[in-house]
Amino acid sequence: MYSIYVYLHTFQITSYGYFIYYSVIEILWSERMDPLSLLLQKLSVKGHIFFNGDFCGNFSVDTSGDGCAHFHVISDGECWLKVGDQLVDEPLQAGDLLLLPHDASHMLLPFHPDDKPEKLDLGFVSLICGHYEFSSKRANPILAALPEYILVRDRDNPDDHWLEILLNFLRYESQSNLPGMNMVMDHLSEVLFTYILRSFMNSADKDRLFLKAFTDPAITKALNLMHDAPQKNWTVESLSSQVGLSRTAFANKFHQLVGIAPAAYLVLYRMDLATELLEQGELSMDQIAEMCGYQSTAAFSKAYKKNTGDSPGKIRKK
Repeated sequence: MYSIYVYLHTFQITSYGYFIYYSVIEILWSERMDPLSLLLQKLSVKGHIFFNGDFCGNFSVDTSGDGCAHFHVISDGECWLKVGDQLVDEPLQAGDLLLLPHDASHMLLPFHPDDKPEKLDLGFVSLICGHYEFSSKRANPILAALPEYILVRDRDNPDDHWLEILLNFLRYESQSNLPGMNMVMDHLSEVLFTYILRSFMNSADKDRLFLKAFTDPAITKALNLMHDAPQKNWTVESLSSQVGLSRTAFANKFHQLVGIAPAAYLVLYRMDLATELLEQGELSMDQIAEMCGYQSTAAFSKAYKKNTGDSPGKIRKK
């Protein structure tokens, strides 16, 4: 484990010009990738900001319809959100983030639908809008566990300086017109995706327990063990002894949070790893079989066919 200290220069635009303040953040770097990072890596998230500007008057914004996950950052002002037929109770305000993971139909509106616009003094709202694309087409449990929309409100996170820093970076870059501005904003949007997931994980309800697994030390350690050495013959006994729980307590907690037994998760992870290696086409079938915990190519091929419906050779030829 190594410690890297990074000085972040955050710019806040005021009527007097630019006010610069500094934050020192300690980043802990580890050779082991945590389970959430590993699943996000497999998603290959690519962020793209396609709108950065102001709306005023009687407007309606709906960016859905292209199959991507969409996001909106409220930079200034406020607006109302309607997702499908559901109207969110309170308006979105400056500093709020909205993620629509499944391309849900939505509208951002300048006023409550029950109000009459001709009687209102409509102001303006500044929005940063973008979408996320996922290079991997395979099913990912993170996306499956996400609701129709996630709203992260600035006022609910008064002590979360990461959000403040990221949004200030985005606001500054959006007004800078500096070389590389678009690239910086796209990469910052990808960081926002992870932030939104973190925030949602901490507030996820009982119906989305899979995300809670990433906040449980014992289950996180067990996932790390399987991810680090998928070729090992992991059992409930060996995993429970490693994480410091009884066999029964570990098995129950793992099934409750992840949704399946440890053995079933290990098989799914091995199949996903095998698919990735087969698509890359750089290793022999014997090498892939060994890396995925199988003693022979025949045993690997049989397991792969049983769990995915395709033969390894078919995937390799694609």
